[in-house]
Amino acid sequence: MRVQLKRIAKAPSWVKDDAPSIEQYASRIKRAIRCGTGNRIHNLRVDLTGTHVVLEGFCSSFHCFQLAQDAAMKTSEELPVDNRIDVL
Repeated sequence: MRVQLKRIAKAPSWVKDDAPSIEQYASRIKRAIRCGTGNRIHNLRVDLTGTHVVLEGFCSSFHCFQLAQDAAMKTSEELPVDNRIDVL
C-alpha cells in the first residue's frame, strides 16, 4: 500500500489553528482604534488585504491619526499597516 503525502504551504505566523475570521480580526483592530483614539476617527474602515491592514476614514488632528496608527500596529501583530486616514 502506497500513501501519497500532499505538501501543505506553511501559514503565516500570525495565523493560528484557533485564529478568528477576517471579519473578527478587522473588528478587533477597529475596536482597538476606537478605544485608542476616543472614537475620534469618523467613517472608520478597516480592510485586510492578506498582506497588510488598510485604514480609511478621517479625523481632525495629526495626533489622532498617529493614535490610530499605533493602535492598529499593536493589534495587527505582524501585518504592516497602510494608514490612509485623512486629516481635515
